[in-house]
Amino acid sequence: MEKNNQNSTESIVINAKKVIQNNQEFYLGIFTIKQILSFTKYTERLIVNYDEENKPIYNDQIQRKVDNSRVEKIVNFLLDDPDAIFPTNLVIAIPNSVIELFEEDENLNAHITLSSKVSSELKKEKGDVYLTIIDGQHRINGIEAAFARLKNEISDLSKIVHSSNNNDLLKKLESKTKLLKNLQNIQLPVTFFIDPTLEFQAMIFSTINRTQKSVPQSLVYSLFGLTSEDSPQKTALQTVLTLNSFDKSPFYNRIKLYGGKYYRNQSPPLTQAGMVKSIIDLISANLTESERDRFRPRQELRKGCNDDLPFRKYYANNKDNYILDILFSFFKAVEEMFVIDEIKIWDLPKHNTTPENILHTTVGYQALISILVDILKEVKNDDERDKISTYKKYLIKAKNLSFADARRYPYTGRSKRVLYFDISLKIWPATDQNDERLSKLTDLLREN
Repeated sequence: MEKNNQNSTESIVINAKKVIQNNQEFYLGIFTIKQILSFTKYTERLIVNYDEENKPIYNDQIQRKVDNSRVEKIVNFLLDDPDAIFPTNLVIAIPNSVIELFEEDENLNAHITLSSKVSSELKKEKGDVYLTIIDGQHRINGIEAAFARLKNEISDLSKIVHSSNNNDLLKKLESKTKLLKNLQNIQLPVTFFIDPTLEFQAMIFSTINRTQKSVPQSLVYSLFGLTSEDSPQKTALQTVLTLNSFDKSPFYNRIKLYGGKYYRNQSPPLTQAGMVKSIIDLISANLTESERDRFRPRQELRKGCNDDLPFRKYYANNKDNYILDILFSFFKAVEEMFVIDEIKIWDLPKHNTTPENILHTTVGYQALISILVDILKEVKNDDERDKISTYKKYLIKAKNLSFADARRYPYTGRSKRVLYFDISLKIWPATDQNDERLSKLTDLLREN
């Protein structure tokens, strides 16, 4: 592990080896305890998602508690046993939001540069802990407690030794100082998962601990803030998996599933997490509410149904099939309607997945989702919402847009809004120059 100093901020580079097991990918590295504590630490708080500024959103109802007796045993183990070792892996999640650079060579050696905010937040009393410990909370908490005890003892001894010439106390101080240094340099194996969902983290935790002893499922749900009952998250995930697996779907093999194995230049453009989030956003008002909705019976969600949350009523009324059918029909209409010289613009290149136009990207997908919401505000009849022809009537008006124009639609967040306004103005033309869409689009194009 390396540290880069730039403008007095500290970024961390994690060097690890990719490991593939049953098409699941993770990264394995060896780090000293001191290094590990530079990018993570024990925390009771549970990160459930990130807002638009990539700041953590916490579940206020869930705290990841540890068994204090187990922690104390680890402290005593470290301080009293000169042969203390931890041969089993820590398991840690790295969110995409703090990865500044990811490099991987042909030998599967990965170099992951983390944002400086990872280390800077750890230095704060109540700072954010971005790298979540999936398995190993007790070990880390015990290590931290042992270090704190040692440092307090060293501090107290230093004050006494400074004011006296007691050789016995001096030797004790030297012994404690040496022990602290030795413990800080103990090497531990660490397994990293990149941007795993809470559900995947819970599965990993359960799998690891099931091989050692029986873990009550209720404990797993409690630790990770999940529920065994219905949830918008489960509905969204099932919808995404179905869309990706059905060979007639416009999303067939177009979604990068978590843990999937993909060759270079063959990684699908849309991520499982991104698509799941886009569906949840049409069920729940915001990320905080979506976490609360995890634990609410479906019927309680009927209260918040409105045109901006078109999928909420289907979830609340146990009609998940409408969510699937609407997404299938709308994007099938996109696939069939946007065509140039008999080539479907939506379709990915055959030999690699490098985007060739804005519709191949996440921002293109997000812009189209916004258009779908606008269309659904006009199409109220459920029987019309699951028909491809319904959406073709709208999209045909925008079929002549130059989606491959990289100058107008570079693959950036700004392009999401430019594409949205372009399509919106084609479908619903401005009646006069006071239409705010025109001014917003003009401002966006000036930013380019």
